[in-house]
Amino acid sequence: MVSSDTYSSYRYQSKAILRGQNKPRLCNKALKTMESLSEVHDTAPSWNGVPQVRAEGSAWNIGLTHGRQIPSRIRTCIKNYERLFQETAEADWEESVSRAMKYLPALEQNEPDLVEEMKGIAAGSGMAFEDILALNLRSEISLTNFSDGCTSIVTKDETSGNTYVAQNWDWVGEAGMSTAFFDIQKTGAPRIRMLGEAGIVAKFGVNDFGVGICMNAIRCGTVNYAALPVHLAMRRVLECRSFDEAYSLLSKKGVASCVNFAIADASGRFATIECTPKGLAPIFPEAGTSVTFHTNHLWSPDIPAGILDHPSRNSFTRLERIRELSKSQKPDVEKIRLWMSDEHGTPVSICRSTPSGSKGIERMETLATVIIDLQNCKAEVSLGKPSLSPPVLILEMND
Repeated sequence: MVSSDTYSSYRYQSKAILRGQNKPRLCNKALKTMESLSEVHDTAPSWNGVPQVRAEGSAWNIGLTHGRQIPSRIRTCIKNYERLFQETAEADWEESVSRAMKYLPALEQNEPDLVEEMKGIAAGSGMAFEDILALNLRSEISLTNFSDGCTSIVTKDETSGNTYVAQNWDWVGEAGMSTAFFDIQKTGAPRIRMLGEAGIVAKFGVNDFGVGICMNAIRCGTVNYAALPVHLAMRRVLECRSFDEAYSLLSKKGVASCVNFAIADASGRFATIECTPKGLAPIFPEAGTSVTFHTNHLWSPDIPAGILDHPSRNSFTRLERIRELSKSQKPDVEKIRLWMSDEHGTPVSICRSTPSGSKGIERMETLATVIIDLQNCKAEVSLGKPSLSPPVLILEMND
């Protein structure tokens, strides 16, 4: 057990950095940590080489378990984002940590349990708290400068009532070495099953109330330091018991940077919600349809004034392609997987391949496919391009 002195130390260091009294000590520590990747070992059981973390109890205990079970993956994740932050935001690790710290005062005041969980991750993995904070602020640090290439869909079978939210996760290939599966049972909160990144508190998932979430990044420079950072907002949604509760929460707390959340629940309520630091712009199904979708640009007519995105051209072609594939279709898991496998317009297709000769962030490819069945509170996840028919892991609540 970590003593209260550890908490005090974290808090003192954080405030000192914010006051400008000293530079983040993590930069040198992070570099040393990168040199000692072989000195720590992950202990979580794995599926196809990807660890499966199971954690329960208080926020601190969940974080501590997370950190202790996959310390090597967490270090790999930090190493990956050290490079990505430099490529996407021209920020070295020290600068990235400094940017992340700007969000800490509001998080300590408004989301103390999530701060506690991140401290637990740090203590369990042997990393500094500020390193873990920077990981969890990855969207606010890098994606305010560049957007990734994900495609998502939310759709409902009007006959059976079955509702699905699904996504291809497109990102740089090395990120596949820092993914993990999570099974989280926080005291007093819904149970969560999800695919995420090591050291980060949330990503794509579903809870045992039948609330599911996926996300698409949006390139936009506007931020709000007092609102919920993207991945912490995803965790809060996964702690909700309905779509309406999740929408109300996002409206009240706000989201720190631009992102699209595809959210649905077991009752059949769903939307793809363009979240901005100036408010929400939900996109519900068009009249006479039971489907909506999203890629990486803003297209709601209700986007708040002063919000401007900078999408890649292929975001528009992927949106039209998923619209075309799903039009007038009765959805099920296999049909959605087929849509997610589509390579029309390759390499920048729904199922994406790394473009020939690409460098830096343009090396993106489809790393995973997540299809969430809200009625059955389960997610089917495959790693790699779905067009290659990789094995599928089912994340469900009766394990």
